[in-house]
Amino acid sequence: MPRALSETLSAMTTIRSIAIAAALAFLSVALVQHSAEAQSALQKRGQVLAQGLCGGCHASGLTGNSAHIAAPRFREIDRHVDLDKFARRLRGGLLGTHSDMPMFRFSRNDADALVAYLRTLQDR
Repeated sequence: MPRALSETLSAMTTIRSIAIAAALAFLSVALVQHSAEAQSALQKRGQVLAQGLCGGCHASGLTGNSAHIAAPRFREIDRHVDLDKFARRLRGGLLGTHSDMPMFRFSRNDADALVAYLRTLQDR
């Protein structure tokens, strides 16, 4: 094979490799960004649930005290429950530690959303 043809083929292979690497890098960034957006939406749903269902008694944000003395602040909830298991407890029906807390039963999506939001509050 003539040397010029060999060099041209080698250059084309290098260009193709660079193009494939660039495309893979772009797809990786797009997937990470999509995942972050989905997580953000999940956390937002969890925040809505926390404020709407729990905010009357629990401090459901980064500041403030709980309105009910027995209700832990959500920013410290990991001191009271294992967040890795908490979504399952929410799906099964959560009974509070005090008599005036209603029982809550969450769907899988809502339980995952609430736990995702609770995780954003921990250790800040």
